[in-house]
Amino acid sequence: MNNSIRDISLIFSENPVARAYLYLFLKENLISNKIIYLNQKSIFNNFFLKLIFNNNFKNTKKYLRSKNVLIFIKNVEKYFNLNENFLIEMYNFENIFKFKNIHFAKSQDINNSYNIQFFKEIDEQNFLNTGNKILKNIFDTKKNFYHIHPGYLYKVRGADGTLNSIKHFNEIGASSFLMEKKIDTGKILKRFRMNFDKISFPNYEEFSSYDLYQIWYSFFDPALRVFLLKKMLDENTNLTSFEKNNLGTKEDRYFSFVDKKEIKDLFINKIFCKILIYPLCVHTVPFTLLIPYLHTEYL
Repeated sequence: MNNSIRDISLIFSENPVARAYLYLFLKENLISNKIIYLNQKSIFNNFFLKLIFNNNFKNTKKYLRSKNVLIFIKNVEKYFNLNENFLIEMYNFENIFKFKNIHFAKSQDINNSYNIQFFKEIDEQNFLNTGNKILKNIFDTKKNFYHIHPGYLYKVRGADGTLNSIKHFNEIGASSFLMEKKIDTGKILKRFRMNFDKISFPNYEEFSSYDLYQIWYSFFDPALRVFLLKKMLDENTNLTSFEKNNLGTKEDRYFSFVDKKEIKDLFINKIFCKILIYPLCVHTVPFTLLIPYLHTEYL
């Protein structure tokens, strides 16, 4: 059995993280890796898949028409050293059809009894999960399911990993681990964390709390996870080489979703700024400070 990360199979369902991993696999020329699409195949397959895609990403398409969001995306790509337009091109519907080995599961629910039988019967042993459903009965298949959590385990477990990391520790991180029935507690393959520096997003205050949250999880969150996944692919990580220190500490905390009432303040006070004038990230800029950056014909 091959335990290289570069041979892992991808469990795919339409969401930003799945689209980010899929595009990274494409850029890494891993087009022969098996893609397990959590959807039932039909004679109208492409039509229904495009329908699901358009429905799931209708807001994302709206955000991509915003000049300010595009500036934010460029800043996120620089933040994680991603190729230019990575976070835009990953939303190309056709990306999935560039893979040679797509298998359709029986249901969108990974814990469905049909899917359990499906996973029992296929030869592959190692799978990278991209869904947001909690895995339960699927563990009965005795397969290995890996996940990249957007927080430094076990310090930050649970929901809204990036937001809770920034809110409570002013840092960001991600952890790849072997999943088990208890949430975010499996053996760790690789993890990282770093201090968080505010990121420039012009006129972010014009967006609602809902939109800011959706933009964050459409672009920043998948970029963070891809950053770690690319590092693992570059190092050809062995899926059985776990960190030796896999025990919890007093730091371990399980977080729930950030309160909706706190979202806007969190983005304003700890995450976004309008303009980055290195090393300062500011919300308002006096006109006199902008003069050196303006062409004389505009003065």
